[in-house]
Amino acid sequence: MLIKNNHKLSFDTKRDYSLITPCCNKKNKDGKFVNYKNLSKKYGYCHSCGIATLPPISNKKKSEYGIIKNNHIHRKNTVATSCNENTIEQKYIPEDEIWKGFHLLPENNLLQYFRKKYGDIKTQDAKEIYAIGTSNDGGTIFWNINIELQVQKNKISYYNEEGRRTNKFKVPFKNEDGYLSCLYGEHLLSYPNYKNSKVVLVESEKTAIDGYINMPQYAWLAYGGINGLTAEKAQVLTSFNVILVPDLSENAVAIAAKKVYELRQQGINISLCDMTEGKSDEELKKEGIYNYDLEDFIRKINIII
Repeated sequence: MLIKNNHKLSFDTKRDYSLITPCCNKKNKDGKFVNYKNLSKKYGYCHSCGIATLPPISNKKKSEYGIIKNNHIHRKNTVATSCNENTIEQKYIPEDEIWKGFHLLPENNLLQYFRKKYGDIKTQDAKEIYAIGTSNDGGTIFWNINIELQVQKNKISYYNEEGRRTNKFKVPFKNEDGYLSCLYGEHLLSYPNYKNSKVVLVESEKTAIDGYINMPQYAWLAYGGINGLTAEKAQVLTSFNVILVPDLSENAVAIAAKKVYELRQQGINISLCDMTEGKSDEELKKEGIYNYDLEDFIRKINIII
């Protein structure tokens, strides 16, 4: 069984141009291999081949990730209560709950922003694909629907008229009550047209929707924040080609690179798309793109990918 690698990873700002990269076995003349601070020089991330070389993951009998049998991790939904972990059954939300907010008018600010930016046809398509709803107080309802088309959880986020998220959010269905999240957009993996397509993983639900509108040939899923991609959530991706696109910061890329390494050990065909191109946080701040997500980045450079 897998346990987390407890190294806190951050990139070393000084490149070693003389080392031989452990992934490509080439001299690091172009500086594309970036080492991690306080680790051996054989550990780092290669922007050339997209491989993260990390300390090995330990094998233990117990893990928060679940039980591995026949190379598959079997779901173990647990929530912590005091000092003990009690296994609970995953509960599901009746589908009728989705449609209460789906038809509510006026629509939330995020949908209105998308309609202004992309038009009614593309926005309506995305609204239907992701079952985006509106709460009674104007929030955007994101539903976690799994590959079996069961509704596991939802989150209500609030946006201003420019499509920027505020700090306000609600989670009506709680973990401790048995409502645990899956990947946002996971239900797309059940659609025949996505059976052989690439899966793009991004941090936020809004970014996944924006990606779908621009590149609907890919299945766009969100893992819900910088540390939201767990092995348990990712097990559904085993038979897919996956690209992980973190936000633009050293920390986000380092966490994602570590996660790519771990998920490859889990048997998932996953690669990292690093939009920072190895730049430090200071360099990103100077360019005005620090901590941007993919949607911000597209808007900044004014392209549609």
